Amino acid sequence: MASGKEEKMRRIFLGGIFIVVLSILFLTFFSEKANAIPAFARKYKTSCALCHAPFPRLTAMGDAFRLNGYKLPEADEIYVKEQPVSMGAEAYKRIFPEAIWPSTIPGAPPLAIRAVGDVNYHPFGPQTNRDEFNFPAEVSLLGAGSFGQDFAFFAQLEFEKEEDSTTTTALAWLMWQNLFSGLIGEHHFNLKAGNVGRQTIALPDTRNENSFTIEDYLYVTELDLDNEPGFQADGYGRHWRYGVGVVETDPDNSDKDFYGAVAFKIGGIGFDGTGGKSEAGGVGTTPSGYWRDDSVLFGGFIYRSRVGVNADPYDRIGGDARVYYKDVSLAAGYIHGSNDQTEENKNIWFGEAYYFVFPWMVPYLRYENLSVTNFDNMDQARFIVGSAMLLRANIRVNLEARIYTKNEPLEAAGSEKKDADQIALRLDWAF
Repeated sequence: MASGKEEKMRRIFLGGIFIVVLSILFLTFFSEKANAIPAFARKYKTSCALCHAPFPRLTAMGDAFRLNGYKLPEADEIYVKEQPVSMGAEAYKRIFPEAIWPSTIPGAPPLAIRAVGDVNYHPFGPQTNRDEFNFPAEVSLLGAGSFGQDFAFFAQLEFEKEEDSTTTTALAWLMWQNLFSGLIGEHHFNLKAGNVGRQTIALPDTRNENSFTIEDYLYVTELDLDNEPGFQADGYGRHWRYGVGVVETDPDNSDKDFYGAVAFKIGGIGFDGTGGKSEAGGVGTTPSGYWRDDSVLFGGFIYRSRVGVNADPYDRIGGDARVYYKDVSLAAGYIHGSNDQTEENKNIWFGEAYYFVFPWMVPYLRYENLSVTNFDNMDQARFIVGSAMLLRANIRVNLEARIYTKNEPLEAAGSEKKDADQIALRLDWAF
C-alpha cells in the first residue's frame, strides 16, 4: 500500500502531465489561427481594420456589423471562414414544436484577450510620485458572436488594477433579433437582456465605447452613465436607429431606470450596411481610406433614474452631432443633468475633432466644459489633446495630455487647477 507521501507525489506527477497535455492541445488548436488578431478577424480571415479605425472605434461597416448581431450585413455566410457547428437539422423547423428549433454555435471559441497599460506623468502638483507605471491597468477576456440568424451574444470578464488591489467585473448579454419582422420590417425590433446599454446609455455619436482616447468623456463620468443590468429594445434602418431600455442601478429603492436614444444619419454607409462602395477583393481588403464615410449624424438621449431611499428623480437629457468628411471628423454635444437628491444641475458641452494623417496615425483634440448652475466651486473646463498610433492593426499606442483651464473643485480645496494636468502614454493590444 502506497504511503501518503508517495500518493501525493503521484498526484503531482499526474497533474503535471495533465497540464502539459492541455497546454499542447491549446497551442495546437490556436497556433495557426491566432496570429495576434481578435475573434472576428479569425472568423472572417480579415484585418481588424475592416471594422475599426483605429480600434476600438468602429467604422461605418463595423457599426453595421455590431447592429446586425456580429454578422456582416449582406451575404455573411459567403465570407465566414470558420464554419459554425449545427445545433439541429433545418428540417426541425417544419415539425416545430415537436422538435427544438435548429440553430448554430461558433465553430471555434469566439474569444479574444485585450490588455491595456498606462504610464501617467503629472508635471505639476504636490504628488510624491509624479510618474505612475500601471502595467497592466486592465485585462479583459472577451467573447461575442451569433447563434444562427436570430440570436447574438456578448460576454466580458474584466480585471482592473486599482492601487494594491484588483477588481473583477463580469458583463454579458443575449439578444433576440428580428422579432415581428414580418409585421414591422427586418431589424426594426430586437430584444436584449443582461448588462445592456453598452452602446446606448450615452449620446449616440459621442460615446466612450466608440472612442480611442485615453480620457473618458467628461459627461459620462459626471452624470454617472454606464451599462447596467436590465432589458433593452432596439432597432435600425438605413438612416435611423433607436434604443430604449429599463435597468436597475440603485439597490436602495425598488424603482427602475428608463432611457432612450435615437440617431439619424445622412449620407455614407447606412446603419444597415447599405450604400457602401464595394472594393476589389471583397471583405478581406483594407484599402487606403477605408475609414472614410462622408456623412452627417445627429441624435438625442434621455435617461431618468431614481436614487436614494426616497427615490428622488435624477434626469439627463442631451443631444450631439458628428460630421465625417474625407479624413476629418468633427463632433459636438450638450447634455443637462438634474439630480434632486443632491440638488445639482449640471450643464456639459464639448467639441472634438480628429484627423487621419495616415491610416495608422490619428491626432485628436477635445474641449469640455462643465458648469453647475446652483452650486459654487464646481465648474470645470479642460482640453484633451493627443494622437493614436497603430503599431499594428491590433496594437495601439496613445500619447495624450489633459490640460485644465478651470478646475474649481481642486482650487476650492487649496490646490491649483494645473495640479490635475496629466501626460499619459497608453499601450492597448488585443488578440
